[in-house]
Amino acid sequence: MKEGLKLASRAMQAGMVGLAISGLLMREYTYIPAALIAVFISTLPSVIRRDLNLVLPVELNFWIVLALFVHIVGSFSGFYDNLPGWDHLTHAMSASLVAALGFVVVTAVDKYADSIYLPPAFIALFIIMFTMAIGVIWELTEYLVDELTGNHLQYSLTDTMRDLLFDTIGGLLVASVGSFYLTHTSIDHFVDTLQVDKAKERVKEVLERRARRK
Repeated sequence: MKEGLKLASRAMQAGMVGLAISGLLMREYTYIPAALIAVFISTLPSVIRRDLNLVLPVELNFWIVLALFVHIVGSFSGFYDNLPGWDHLTHAMSASLVAALGFVVVTAVDKYADSIYLPPAFIALFIIMFTMAIGVIWELTEYLVDELTGNHLQYSLTDTMRDLLFDTIGGLLVASVGSFYLTHTSIDHFVDTLQVDKAKERVKEVLERRARRK
């Protein structure tokens, strides 16, 4: 299963590189920076693992690549304008990704901050609210870009509200899965699989090395 997800991630990364090359050959330069940025972002989990010894779950890494891939394919093929629901699909996927990353961070904080105790129900509520807040910030950013540049990232008030609705759905799904997961395992076990302790030691070593250089 995990090997299959890794292979699928590599295939989608190759596909995004291929789209960038296609854009160059077709002189559709608008999509090239987005494709290259997406490829760069998709490699960050591997870089973090190499440099900081922090291991993200294979499933989360796959979801990161998939969300980026769906967005780039939609932009390159015109699905955002021509395929109903594509925008809402990508919003739900991106929101669930934000929620998953928020889940990783908040569970790590719950373990290592001795003065903080977060019940699973509160973690679920936090994930939903965090995802909705990021969605609002995204919509406000699109609005400001439209006002300043004359673009049409936001088609209508209804479209914006639907985007926020799908953001909420993505957050709800991750919160539900996260709550179910935490009822069948411990936060300690989950954080241990991320190798956060090793990452902390690695960061400490880097900071100490920089301090000695000064």
